[in-house]
Amino acid sequence: MAGSFLWRPFPITALTVRQFVGGKTVRVVVALSFIPCLFAGIYLFNSDFATPANFLSDLFLEFPIAPTLLPITVLILATAALGHEVEDRTLPYLTLKPVSRLRIVVEKLTGVLVVAIPAIVAGLLATSLIVAQADAGATLIEAKPLLPVVKAMVIAAVAGTFLIASIFLAVSLVIPRALLAGIVYAFAWESLLGRFLPGIRIVSMRHYIQSVYVSVLGDPLVTIPDATSLRSSLITIFIVSVVAVALATWRLRTMNLE
Repeated sequence: MAGSFLWRPFPITALTVRQFVGGKTVRVVVALSFIPCLFAGIYLFNSDFATPANFLSDLFLEFPIAPTLLPITVLILATAALGHEVEDRTLPYLTLKPVSRLRIVVEKLTGVLVVAIPAIVAGLLATSLIVAQADAGATLIEAKPLLPVVKAMVIAAVAGTFLIASIFLAVSLVIPRALLAGIVYAFAWESLLGRFLPGIRIVSMRHYIQSVYVSVLGDPLVTIPDATSLRSSLITIFIVSVVAVALATWRLRTMNLE
């Protein structure tokens, strides 16, 4: 009863979450979120080449988390939130209700975040716990430096989830095969070109996610080329997300739903 009362003011969000949880989407998202645990398990067999904190930083900043897994995990949900409504021709029923297009977009975005953030954070925490076993014999003081890394990963992942979800929610209303386009984008732009071309780094989502991470961590030994400050990164993420929501709202108002 309490849960039903909590969701009552947000019926579209509740519907979106139920659609995700009731289908295969959430299982795929959870599986992707826990892939870093495999790398953490491998690290336990040979942990001499890096400290747990350095290994976690490399795992987040480079392959596979920030450049690849995080974008793909979020875009699966973001492109399905409204994209499936378009493909299944159920969007007209949603828009016939006396609610604004902006509210539809915002509640759909909220539904994506409600499902994505817990799954991603759970995967990061599980990965961190596995990596921490390499320091199982260390004292609490010696193990403490791992906590700032975990905090920085969670904050950067949440900020990145908000950014990616907003952008691909709008993309799903413009491109018919938004999921395929998003996967190509994640591998080609974020993972490959964004890694080697300095100009592209500045306009990639990965750059701002990584910038949030290194800024929150505050370790001078852990950085990225041309890192953006925490304030500028968060402002950029917020502005881009708001613009994406506005574009999605405009597209929803102008598209032919017949």
